[in-house]
Amino acid sequence: MVSALVRVDSHPPSFYAMPELPEVEITRQKLQPHLRGRRILKFWTDWPRGLKLARPEFVARDIRGRRILDITRRGKVLFLQLSPQHGSGQAGRPERFLAFHQRMSGRLDYSHILKNMRIKPERWTHVVLRFAGGGELRLIDPRKFGIVWYGTSRDLRADPYLAHLGDDAAGISIGRFLAIARRGRGMVKPFLLRQDRLAGIGNIIADESLWRARIHPRSRLEILSPVRRHLLHRAITSTIRMILSSGGTSLRNWGHPDGRPGHFQELRLVYGRPGQPCPRCRAKLKRLIVAGRGTTICPRCQRV
Repeated sequence: MVSALVRVDSHPPSFYAMPELPEVEITRQKLQPHLRGRRILKFWTDWPRGLKLARPEFVARDIRGRRILDITRRGKVLFLQLSPQHGSGQAGRPERFLAFHQRMSGRLDYSHILKNMRIKPERWTHVVLRFAGGGELRLIDPRKFGIVWYGTSRDLRADPYLAHLGDDAAGISIGRFLAIARRGRGMVKPFLLRQDRLAGIGNIIADESLWRARIHPRSRLEILSPVRRHLLHRAITSTIRMILSSGGTSLRNWGHPDGRPGHFQELRLVYGRPGQPCPRCRAKLKRLIVAGRGTTICPRCQRV
C-alpha cells in the first residue's frame, strides 16, 4: 500500500468537484462554536428556486428570533436545528430546521463582522443569515446549484431527497456495509454514489477508495468476493479519514467557513490525475466514463 503522505501534483483538475462528506463535516465542525446558541435576526435570499418547503417571505418572518440549538450532518447535508418560538398572545411556533446542500459549487462562509449594515451581498452570495450581536452566515454559490430546506422535522422527512438518505458513510460498521452491499446490483461505482444507500460518497471518495481496494469501478457488485467487499469498506473508511485529516478538498470553490482551503487536492492519489503514473505500480492512469461520471483508474491495478 502506498504511503498516505505521498504528495502528487497540486494543480486542480479543470472540472468542479462537489463538496462530499468530509467537506461538509469540516464545515459543521468549524461552524459549531460560532453558531450554536446564536439568535437569528434576519434571513435573506435572492434565489427562491433554491429554497425548498417554504417561501422566502415565510422563512424571513418565521425564522426571526429563533436560536440555533445544534448543527448536525447526514451525508452531504448540513442541518441547523432551530428553537421553537413562544410569545404572549400568539400560538407557539414549533421547532424548525434549516438545512443546506452545497451541491456542485457552494460553500458556507461565516464572518463575525457584518459585511454591510444592509444585506447587500457580494457576488455569488445567495443566502444570508444575520445574527444578534453581529456575524453572518452566507451561502456562496457561483453556479446556483445549492439547495436550502426550511421546515419542521416532519416536513424534512417528507422531502423526496432527504427522506431517502441512506446510512452515513462515515463510521459505518463492516456488518452494516456488507448488509447494504448484499442488496446492491450493478456496477460498483454507481452503487457507491447512490445517496439512498451510502450517504456522503462522491466522485473523489469513490475513485480513491476503489483504487485503494484494487477494484475496477465497472466490476459487478453482486459478484465481488467477501474479501473484496471487506477491502472496499476499509478503503472507504481510510479515504474519508485521510480527507478529514488534510482539511478537505479545495479545487475550485469549496473552502472552510473562514476562507482557508483544504489540502487533500495535494495528496489525492488518482482522482483527476489521468495520464500521471499510478502511485503504486507506475502504470499510466486512465480516465473512463462510468455511468456518466468521469472516473480515474489504474488499468493495471484495477481490473474487471
